[in-house]
Amino acid sequence: MTGVTVLLKITACFTYNNYNLMSPRGKNIIIALLLVAITFGVYWNVRGNSFVNIDDPQYVTINPFVTQGLTLKSVGWAFRTTFFVNWHPLTWLSHMADVELYGLNPRGHHLTSLIIHIINTLLLFFLLNRLTLLPWQSAFVAAVFAIHPLGVESVAWVSERKNILSTLFWFLGIWAYIGYVQRPRFIKYAAVFLSMAVGLMFKPMLVTFPVTLLLLDYWPFNRFALQGGLPRVMRLVVRAVVEKLPLFALSLASAFVTYEVQLRAYAVQPLSQLPLSKRLATAVVSYVQYLRKMALPYDLAIPYPYPDALPPYEVLLSALLITTVTAAAIRLRHSRPYVLFGWGFYLITLLPVIRFIQTGREAIADRYTYVPMIGFLIVIAIGASDILSGNRFKKYILSAATTVTIISLAAVTWFQIGYWRDSYTLFDHSIKTIEGNYMAYNNYGAAFLEDHKPEKAVEIFTKGLQIKPDSPELNYSMGEALTKQGKFEEAITYFSRSSTLMFFDGEAVLNKRYGIVLLKEKDYAGAVSYFKIALSIHPMDTEVLNNMGIALMGLDKSEEALEAFSRGVAVKPDSATLRFNKGLALKKVGRLNEAILEFEQAARLNPTSETVAKTLDLAKRQASGL
Repeated sequence: MTGVTVLLKITACFTYNNYNLMSPRGKNIIIALLLVAITFGVYWNVRGNSFVNIDDPQYVTINPFVTQGLTLKSVGWAFRTTFFVNWHPLTWLSHMADVELYGLNPRGHHLTSLIIHIINTLLLFFLLNRLTLLPWQSAFVAAVFAIHPLGVESVAWVSERKNILSTLFWFLGIWAYIGYVQRPRFIKYAAVFLSMAVGLMFKPMLVTFPVTLLLLDYWPFNRFALQGGLPRVMRLVVRAVVEKLPLFALSLASAFVTYEVQLRAYAVQPLSQLPLSKRLATAVVSYVQYLRKMALPYDLAIPYPYPDALPPYEVLLSALLITTVTAAAIRLRHSRPYVLFGWGFYLITLLPVIRFIQTGREAIADRYTYVPMIGFLIVIAIGASDILSGNRFKKYILSAATTVTIISLAAVTWFQIGYWRDSYTLFDHSIKTIEGNYMAYNNYGAAFLEDHKPEKAVEIFTKGLQIKPDSPELNYSMGEALTKQGKFEEAITYFSRSSTLMFFDGEAVLNKRYGIVLLKEKDYAGAVSYFKIALSIHPMDTEVLNNMGIALMGLDKSEEALEAFSRGVAVKPDSATLRFNKGLALKKVGRLNEAILEFEQAARLNPTSETVAKTLDLAKRQASGL
């Protein structure tokens, strides 16, 4: 395996006496180079992966603004839109920049994500080393962060670019905060504030950023001076909290915007549908499930469906474990303060995604551990060194343990990246890994549907519906597949069962599909009525605009059809279909010369189409009077 030799070298470096004779700067440079080599070695096979059909179409491949690249129109849209139930303008700009550089070649998009992940790894190492002056422990944390299988979802999934970019600015914010603590200045505080603000515009996970700075105040900065008596400690804590009020204001603003956007888009379940007891139980169990996956990452998949019920004993044992570890961390707050820091960091940074307020249909997700895992790793790295303190074999035990850990994680990660090769591989693996994973059946069947294999898609959707007959997504997908087969009445039945879709555009997509069914049945007036509703929600949906134009042409409303096609071309000027249909509408209203220009554009965009070529030739003959 590429990188195994490098993995051995990074641990070997710590066993040689001459390594200890190097200057601190020399050590850091060597460690940094080895971290880069490890990460590239383990993740190198990501370059051959495709886009997948979970979020990637909406974030990149079929998003009409992203596929335009960086234009004034697309940049303006990025800052105005709450599309896909979030306001994260810089995430959109990142994907647009990739399109500018690589087009829709997934290799470039994946390599960009890998490079950002490597930068995060290096930042993490230098941050921890600067904070703790423990290069070996810092290197271990950074190496495991770099190659842990739980990180694959954030790096190998193009749509999760927002996660690694927000983390980048999280780390930059901490770096700025270190400078502020060492020498408080307004400009340094402004750098902290700006880093957080930018990070939030990639992903709102940074809402806990101010609390993590308070944890740093406790350890390693020791700004609370715990030995000074409770009143003095409380005054110092209050002063530290007041110092961070501008940052807390950012957190509240981001949380409010995110909640409101998702609530309006039906992505947040009403609290009445999920009792507090169930949400608390799921959160408690999830904390422990994440810990288990960090220690033993053997059953990773996407997605993990939200459980219908949890065994009471599992909830009680999870609560007992969390309480016990928390009590132990508090008891060790003086002798081993890093334990309380690491445990608190893990609990707090997971809080925004631990499902107290349920969004979506997932219980947990690997990508949510990208930052929280750091707290867990800090406790392991420094704790192992402390436990073995005084043992004459300490160096050899830690070197052996590090070697086994890194090589084992690297092997699992290598294979996990392979599962993200394409939609077929990813969701076939998820179905086999997670019993009853009806959500994976939905995406697996959708992959066949995209490849024009509706019969196979129907077979897979049927299996998913046997697990969860009331799944809105599966019912909707089955309606899509039946529409492709021309079974319109059956399709309508399944579409009607998907009316409770929690997706942000549930109403829009349903009206779009109803319209398409009616269009195929040549009920043009009925189709137009549904397309109008869909466009009132998403006025830039080029598929709807194209179908609206076709339906209007069927009603002999050529001028209105021309308006619909023109709106579609304005959004997606490189669409041969829209150009061709606009040409037909122009020809119908007697604007033959303009029609020829559109046919020529369609021929340029789709040079293999015989229909376009023949229509263009005929139009030119008519224009010349032949």
